Amino acid sequence: MLVSWYAYAAAADPDETPYDLSFWRALASVAGSGLSTWFIYRRSKAALPMAAATAVQTIALGAVNVARKGAYVTRSWKKSSIKEKLFNRVMPAVHVAGAAALVGASVVAAKARQAGAPTLAGPLSNAPWYPRARKLGLYFMTFSMLGHWVEMLFCTGIKHGIFKGGYDRENHMLWDQWLFPFPAEGTAAVLADLVLVPAKNAIEGIMAESPLPQPLRTPAALVTSFLVNQLVCTSIDFATGMVANRNYELWDYRDMRFHFMGQVCLQNSLFYSIAATWGVWQLLPALEKLMKRAGDTVLDGVLVGMGSVFAFLELLYQVVPPKKSPGELPA
Repeated sequence: MLVSWYAYAAAADPDETPYDLSFWRALASVAGSGLSTWFIYRRSKAALPMAAATAVQTIALGAVNVARKGAYVTRSWKKSSIKEKLFNRVMPAVHVAGAAALVGASVVAAKARQAGAPTLAGPLSNAPWYPRARKLGLYFMTFSMLGHWVEMLFCTGIKHGIFKGGYDRENHMLWDQWLFPFPAEGTAAVLADLVLVPAKNAIEGIMAESPLPQPLRTPAALVTSFLVNQLVCTSIDFATGMVANRNYELWDYRDMRFHFMGQVCLQNSLFYSIAATWGVWQLLPALEKLMKRAGDTVLDGVLVGMGSVFAFLELLYQVVPPKKSPGELPA
């Protein structure tokens, strides 16, 4: 079922794929298939309910889509194409077989558990690197999704005169495709955890040993951390621009005050730095504590479910790129 949905996502035209019943059904089926497989593997009591729910919603909503639209999945191609045969004729049979297999495997797992086989506990991997990799994977996917909404918020601020600059009012990808992941923001969150959080901890350690009065140590550490974040963020933005934006096709800050070579400007530098400082001082430590309380079972489940959906979205939006390229923070 996962392979068929991923093939559909890779074959679909993102600009012609609306957020309709077929789309939301695909996301639910992808998440349910991934989680069902994970529950079956662990012989969890949740395996059979999840598999049954996935099977019912995939097949039943597919029938609803056929009744409403005359197609099992929303097509973004000509009816005469081979894609029509694959996804609106072959895919329903594949899903019926896959749904039956999921339910059957969950029944086998339930019988094994009743016969005395234990429910598997612990993380998916016992490798020492796995907890860190899992955390970074969750950060990347979560902030890639949230980054889209940050871009929309920033452009809305430009629209209402809060920020300086311009934006593309016709950018269908930005304004209409709300789940389009922005990997740059996900990568920024990973780099923040790998680079900026250790830098912040080191600065706090230095300030703790400094001759400054105790009440001034935390503010001094905060200011120093902000300056380090600004240096790192602005350097990455500039380096990215010099590699990927030499002709100013993605952004152009030459009309902005306090810019450098049109690749970076003070306004966006401050925006990045404030966000990064809040992230390393407040957001990421709070997420770290939340993950510790959640435990391996919950985190692995989130990783599997979110990873299944994220893979679908990446295949949908990146294999056949949309006509409008993903926007950077606007000029």
